[in-house]
Amino acid sequence: MLAATLFATLVSLAAPLSALADTATPEQPQSPNAGAMNDVYFAILGVTITVFVLVGGSLLYSAIRFRARPGDPIDAPQIHGSTRLEIGWTIVPVLILVGLAGYTLAKMPDVQDAPSGARQVRVIGFQFGWEFRGVGGFKLPKNAPANTLVIPVDTPVKLLLTSRDVIHDWWVPELGQKADLWPGTTTDTWINADKTGTYDGQCSEFCGAGHPDMLIVVKVVTKQQFTEMGGQGA
Repeated sequence: MLAATLFATLVSLAAPLSALADTATPEQPQSPNAGAMNDVYFAILGVTITVFVLVGGSLLYSAIRFRARPGDPIDAPQIHGSTRLEIGWTIVPVLILVGLAGYTLAKMPDVQDAPSGARQVRVIGFQFGWEFRGVGGFKLPKNAPANTLVIPVDTPVKLLLTSRDVIHDWWVPELGQKADLWPGTTTDTWINADKTGTYDGQCSEFCGAGHPDMLIVVKVVTKQQFTEMGGQGA
């Protein structure tokens, strides 16, 4: 019964929390993988708020309802407790953690797995900048500003990441998860921007004196603009 009450409270909190996304999270997700991480964040936030309200409310109620009053005996009556209650508050947290773990695992493929047929871009990090090369039939526009990746909107793009020198870290918060770049190997991540615009990021792995200036700019344009700029394969 208690577990059902917690679940119902969590569901009731989901809508208002989503409506406050702009204030509850630093960035608004603009890619499905970023959205999946945002969903997990709000699920955990909803559960923690629910637990806080229930536990804090119970403590406040108990402190007021059962406070000592003038004339009360100095020693409170001694009671054994409730075995059923103790079992309940042990099992319910376990069920909550299992539920959150299951929800997180269910969301992981949406974060990690690039959609089939995604365009591919090789991303090469170096001290202290970025180089982008289209792979296969996907060609990026020429003459893009330094450290700027230009891609078409509503197009899944798989990023093949490697480093020329030391460990770097690709991170554009609105477009998904962080991903390390290692010298001599290739890791990957993906983005699928659902809105045109300019998205800023930065290398988030300390990589030397110029690390603060190792910025990332992802410029998302319409497919027509992408073609007009010299790109192919949108």
